[in-house]
Amino acid sequence: QVGPRVPEQPILAMRVAAWAWAAAASLELADGFDWPDAGIGQRTSERVKAGKRASRHIACSVCEECVLELFPTQPDAGQIASFLENGELEDALGDAKKLCEMRSLAQLFRKLRLEVATRSDGSAELLKVEGKLPFYEEINTSDLVFHWKSFAVQHACAETFRRDGETIAAAIQESLRGIDDAVEAVSAEDLPRRISDATQRGCRLAKTCKRAERRSASSEDRAAEL
Repeated sequence: QVGPRVPEQPILAMRVAAWAWAAAASLELADGFDWPDAGIGQRTSERVKAGKRASRHIACSVCEECVLELFPTQPDAGQIASFLENGELEDALGDAKKLCEMRSLAQLFRKLRLEVATRSDGSAELLKVEGKLPFYEEINTSDLVFHWKSFAVQHACAETFRRDGETIAAAIQESLRGIDDAVEAVSAEDLPRRISDATQRGCRLAKTCKRAERRSASSEDRAAEL
């Protein structure tokens, strides 16, 4: 028996959209980008554009670090199960405005010693720095005192969790389901890895993260051609 016919138009539209996105991503990396000075300055269209551009490349990393920070420190499997069952993770990821408050992000990324590092090809990434703490502006709402790298982190966070916070939370909860079962017997040493793996899988479902990974792949392909 022949199954129901799948409409061709929606599929074609999705393919066209995917092709258009891929072309745009390649074009974005084609001629590089002149990044503005990394210090504080006036909020200009150039600086806002740089922040948004960088945010598109660091979305996965920002997502993972923000999620991992929500988990209890030095937990056991029972604590993690309770944390998930009580809906604490879902509530946190569902409130992008609170989760992505600039002061909290600045404190987190300084603590982790992660800064936004840019490349000449127009891409960006979060890199761990040694020595002095990376700078982040904790307010960053002034038109006169604006730090575009801080804006990049906040924009990546807000766009990711505003769109897909619930999806990310659901995926992580599914990955860690039954983690406190006696059959599982998750060791204290293995628990952080399980949480990290679940977080990575969850974040990769976010639209911003999927696009960041495609951009990274495009950048690597272009570098291989040179």
